[in-house]
Amino acid sequence: MVQARSEEEIKALRSDFGLRLSGSMKKYGPLCVGIDPHRKILTDWGYNVDAEGAELFAMRMLQAMSGRAAAVKFQAPMFERYGSKGFAALERVLYAARQMGVITIVDCLHGGLSTTISAIADAYFKPGAPLLADAITLLPYYGARSLQGLTNEALDNGRGVFIASLTSNQEGASMQTAIRQTGDFKGKTVAYGIASTAQKFNDGVDGMGSVGLIIGATIGQWINDSGVDPSKFTGPILSPGYGWQGAEAKDLKTVFKGTKGNVLVTVSRFIAAHGPDISALSQATEAIAIDVRQALYEAMKEGEDKEKDGMGTVKAADLANNQQNTADTATNNDAANKPKGRLVILTGPAGVGKGTVENALRKAHPEVWVSVSATTRKPRPGEVNGVNYWFLDDHQFSAKENAGEFLETATVHGLARYGTLLKPVQEHLAEGTPTVLEIDLQGARRVKQRAKELGLEIVSVFIAPPSFDELVRRLKGRGTETPEEVAKRLETAQVELAAENEFDVTIVNDNVNRAADELWSIIANEYGISE
Repeated sequence: MVQARSEEEIKALRSDFGLRLSGSMKKYGPLCVGIDPHRKILTDWGYNVDAEGAELFAMRMLQAMSGRAAAVKFQAPMFERYGSKGFAALERVLYAARQMGVITIVDCLHGGLSTTISAIADAYFKPGAPLLADAITLLPYYGARSLQGLTNEALDNGRGVFIASLTSNQEGASMQTAIRQTGDFKGKTVAYGIASTAQKFNDGVDGMGSVGLIIGATIGQWINDSGVDPSKFTGPILSPGYGWQGAEAKDLKTVFKGTKGNVLVTVSRFIAAHGPDISALSQATEAIAIDVRQALYEAMKEGEDKEKDGMGTVKAADLANNQQNTADTATNNDAANKPKGRLVILTGPAGVGKGTVENALRKAHPEVWVSVSATTRKPRPGEVNGVNYWFLDDHQFSAKENAGEFLETATVHGLARYGTLLKPVQEHLAEGTPTVLEIDLQGARRVKQRAKELGLEIVSVFIAPPSFDELVRRLKGRGTETPEEVAKRLETAQVELAAENEFDVTIVNDNVNRAADELWSIIANEYGISE
């Protein structure tokens, strides 16, 4: 005989998924790795385009993301295309994820009459379910209330759901922003009614609820047309579209301004493009996780009076300044844009691990902003505009250079040009955001000279190896260069090490976390932040 659950047990179960996901996001950050075995990716990885290939792909992606992301999302149709073998493969990878302690979301986008879709609970939610998952995605085309029974089944089993509200596809906008003609939300948009119905399940829950929304990262400014305010939603928000599909950090800031740590950003193809090597996949996961975390951190702080375009900000104060006729306005504008801390320049010889130290710093302190360089070279597979670099053509780069929009520029190997955009650096400094520029020795020297011309204050940090022998070991151990290239880098490194005295502070990287902590102490001191 099954004993009836108490009210307390039922309440705990209905908030279980949200609490578990919230805990995972606090531990690993707001990244959800999408596991989408596209035919092209399977081919690129050298796998068969069949159920076995999809399963091998999924298992490898799971290995790479473990301990680096808050959750994974499986694209169900890409398994379903292989029929019963595909479903069996999905069962096995879900089982593997559970054994790894990874939170799983199945992107099946089910919907329909309440009497029909209630059967889905047997597949995904109940004990012993063949496709047992932590959450699934749902389509509310039959009306958000048609999902009520299935949603309650999910909650009563400690699971969750994500309901499509504002999707990334452009053709969805006309329907989702259509005005409802009848019902409780008459006069409001369809998306608003969906979000409001979902929120009712989360009311009264301490912490993050278990009923979420799907809001695409690429919807941009038309979120205002929907009437939906993500900052007032207390359940999780699943946001696809970042990276490969075109959304950038600026889009996350636009759409999720004022949210409070409940946005989970899905990234798939950017990470998969680095496969099938596990190490490369893991590094790609860590890199994009840091960028997503920083973008959402800034979204939480984003004010109502400014709009960012990614490479520069148009502020209300700036617009007024274009029309100002008095010295008082100019004076006030200058005061508003005065840096509240010094630019931190991070330099060191190749192989010293300055990038690793920087990543450790950003993991621990997402409030730190690291400058993204601009370049004229073509994006490599998996690189995303605004994340890895700002990719410009020669004409765009020259125009910015002639307009004085770079802090420094250089031509590498006589081919591509690289540069540090000045305006984002100035803006983040003016806002009091801890601002870091990682750059080579020659670039650091150019920045110092240009900073003097601009009256920009800097603090220069040199990352040094414990010894030259250790630097040799690290460079050879990377295995990314030929012996000739290693020899050339070591020759350059001797010159770079000799320049250590040109810098304000030296940090010896004998332990990555300790070096990152020391770097944070310098930054905290510069910006008056309590450690």
